[in-house]
Amino acid sequence: MPKYICLPTGQRLIENIRDFRRINGFPQVGGAIDGTHIPIVAPRDNPADYYNRKGWYSMVCQAVVDANYCFTNVYVGWPGRVHDARIFSNSDIYRQGENGELFPQHTVNINGTEIPVFLLGDAAYPLKSWLMRPFSDFGNLTYEQKTFNYKHSSTRMVVEGSFGRLKGRWRCLLKRLDVATVRVPYVVCSCCTLHNFCEVHGDGINEQWLNGVVGGQDNVFLANLQNNQNNYAENIRGAVASYLV
Repeated sequence: MPKYICLPTGQRLIENIRDFRRINGFPQVGGAIDGTHIPIVAPRDNPADYYNRKGWYSMVCQAVVDANYCFTNVYVGWPGRVHDARIFSNSDIYRQGENGELFPQHTVNINGTEIPVFLLGDAAYPLKSWLMRPFSDFGNLTYEQKTFNYKHSSTRMVVEGSFGRLKGRWRCLLKRLDVATVRVPYVVCSCCTLHNFCEVHGDGINEQWLNGVVGGQDNVFLANLQNNQNNYAENIRGAVASYLV
């Protein structure tokens, strides 16, 4: 797993930024983040903790992917009922991001603002200098902001595609995983590792495998982290928005 699932550095990071940019022109993207629920059999101990808001038992898998459908970070093990904000704030990705350790200091100057390498997350995630979310749409977005949101969404879709390809290949993740709760993270991480092995070595995916497969989470809610914005993060998003027009 450490060989096949790791955040990009060096030339691999530069190539990953380039590949993300090719999708729709978005600069400085080091990865896309999202989460998905893995269906499990109701645990014997504390089953209510695993009963998610969708009405079934699950364990949450939070992941970061590169531009080529490969997982670069996987965080799995929290019960499906746990608030997504708690999972995110306890993850290594959050700690590394807050400590400035997520990616090497590889900045570019855009419109007078130094832009670091960052992740893309949907509207559920907080705005950080290392994590770009779309502009909140209350019906008064500028053309520049709408363009940013559109290109942000089309670039970030790779993470949903990665979850879809993962579950399409390893069908055990689509139905209730019939293993002991303590072993679920091992199965999920094994599937993610094998998925990367297939992607890296050119083992194609049958499009029929994707029928009925849902990628990322629906309506993830991380509201109590959203207020932790800062002027630097706003400046980064504004500079990128101007650049994308």
